[in-house]
Amino acid sequence: MSSDVDLDRALEVALRVARQAGEILRDGRQRGFRVSFKGEVDLVTDVDRLSEALVVQALSDAFPDHTVVAEEGTSAGEPHAGRPIWYVDPLDGTTNYAHRLPWYAVSIGLELDGEPLVGVVRVPEFDWDFWAVCGRGAHLGQTRLSVSDVPLLDRALLATGFPYDRRTSPDNNLPEFGAVLRRCQGVRRIGAASLDCALVAWGCYDAYWEFKLKPWDICAGALLVSEAGGQVTLTDGSTFSSTAGSIIATNGLVHDELLGILAQVQQRPRDA
Repeated sequence: MSSDVDLDRALEVALRVARQAGEILRDGRQRGFRVSFKGEVDLVTDVDRLSEALVVQALSDAFPDHTVVAEEGTSAGEPHAGRPIWYVDPLDGTTNYAHRLPWYAVSIGLELDGEPLVGVVRVPEFDWDFWAVCGRGAHLGQTRLSVSDVPLLDRALLATGFPYDRRTSPDNNLPEFGAVLRRCQGVRRIGAASLDCALVAWGCYDAYWEFKLKPWDICAGALLVSEAGGQVTLTDGSTFSSTAGSIIATNGLVHDELLGILAQVQQRPRDA
């Protein structure tokens, strides 16, 4: 079914639009921006919405027969079977951005009936364009990416993240984090899921896991990892779907070991 989608054009448009959105974000850091709260710790800025409006409008203009769904609620077209769908995070790492950390990204992914086709992760502050097309590998600019060859979790550097309801929910990834940290070389927490995936694809991280995610968080990044030769599943080991809410993305070599640790923690009783 992917043969019905012009992947070359989809990639070209996604890269161009991600760069334009990235310029909006960089300009916002220079001129200032307004911050508001969607939840207790969940931020949004006026720049998020400017970036999102640009991306959604550009994608819907270029592909009127596609559906576009974005984090802050802007959308175009109705999703249905057989219709390609774009998932857009106009500013992944909003908390970083609000605190003037450079670790943030624009994430744009294209799927057809759950099959990832194109993924772009633009990191404006470092002028990084991560991109992947189904069956054509993952790249940083013109450089082909490959996952790491670290064979054991004991020698692995991992990444993770924590949900916005971590103050109130027992399913907050803290028990899993503690268990994994005891078994690996280290765990990092950047705060941008798309960038975490990109760094697995680049071979910087050996694995990444997280719960309570949305498709715009991981659609593009998951394709980067799989096209770089890695392994991507849900956190219970089942077949990955960007709409299922969790991810383990690894170099493949440490995948089963990480799954085993997470499974052990999940079997323990949780505090109410």
